[in-house]
Amino acid sequence: MPALQLVPIGLLWARQSPVDGNSAAPAALPPQSLDLSSYPTTGLQRFGLFIIVFFPTLSALLVGLRVYDRTRTKAFGLDDGFIIVATVLAATEAVFSFAMMKMQYIGVHVWQLPKTPTDPKTNLIVNYIVVMLYNPQLALVKSSVLFFMLRLGRHQSTLRRIIQVLNWSNIALLVAVLFASIFTCVPVHKYWDRSIPGHCNNEPLQYLITSGLTILTDILVLAIPVHIVIGLQVARKLKIMLICVLCSGVMQVLSNPSHLSSKLTFPSVTIFSILRMRALYQLYHPPSPPNPDPLYDIGFVYSTVECNLAIITASIPPLHGLMRKWFPRFFHLTSGSKNSGYVSGRGRDNGISGNLSNSGETGATEEERRFGWLK
Repeated sequence: MPALQLVPIGLLWARQSPVDGNSAAPAALPPQSLDLSSYPTTGLQRFGLFIIVFFPTLSALLVGLRVYDRTRTKAFGLDDGFIIVATVLAATEAVFSFAMMKMQYIGVHVWQLPKTPTDPKTNLIVNYIVVMLYNPQLALVKSSVLFFMLRLGRHQSTLRRIIQVLNWSNIALLVAVLFASIFTCVPVHKYWDRSIPGHCNNEPLQYLITSGLTILTDILVLAIPVHIVIGLQVARKLKIMLICVLCSGVMQVLSNPSHLSSKLTFPSVTIFSILRMRALYQLYHPPSPPNPDPLYDIGFVYSTVECNLAIITASIPPLHGLMRKWFPRFFHLTSGSKNSGYVSGRGRDNGISGNLSNSGETGATEEERRFGWLK
């Protein structure tokens, strides 16, 4: 989430500027300090900083294991390349988000702010970098998941075409949003130097549209595994359970039938996307009367959780083979017996075939065997 627009950061210039950013900044303000330890802090801010560090660390760890396993099994593909790029962007964003949270006094009480306003130029440059790093991440993760679906290879041609069209639409949206973000202001450096002539877009509208499109693509991508589950020839109770798993955002990777549901689970990510969009709307349409302590809030971290949770949920299914190799007894206990009640065969109109029992490999692709999805 663009941090400058997230909260009124306590700087005189930021309070006086309209949200479209087309007015000139006052001159002769002292620059902000780059010594982050010199800024005031609170327990709430420290918790927010912990989140900014924790989630990228966890996602980087899981992606590292994923790359190790794919390299070991010689199964490295486009899905892995996309998720690696997203992880690098997320880690880099975390560094600048950490600095931004300190420099913009996010999570700090209003009465703790310095009395003398400072020049926000450095702050705006950091803000611009965070926006550029944030925007491509979710689209990259969604493309990674869609490429992963295609690699499993047991879909009917119609479903494969749907996945391909959705994937290329997602990539096109990535390019369009990134282009719009880069040229939020023309010339670009007007973004952090409002004194120069030029023009800036309506940033509130731009950010809200971007958030809405992100949520829409989340739902479209999620619809694919839901469609597959609905068409399975399994008991109705199991079908309802799998759909509930998808809709709750819980990753199930312990037994074979859940391979279908664990291909993609974005609902929890979508929830944070909605929370982020709500926070943006409230920023530009503040309540009446206004919050007397608007900085004491860490909604800024929604972006970090949103992106890294997407990376984490997208990386868990490909790690199934490695986890079974490292913890065979655990997976043996959780996979149940061969007669577990799951039906073999082709699902009804779901575009996927094969044996869903623990012991069968009928219809399995080489990719699935290589990933360790079958015994």
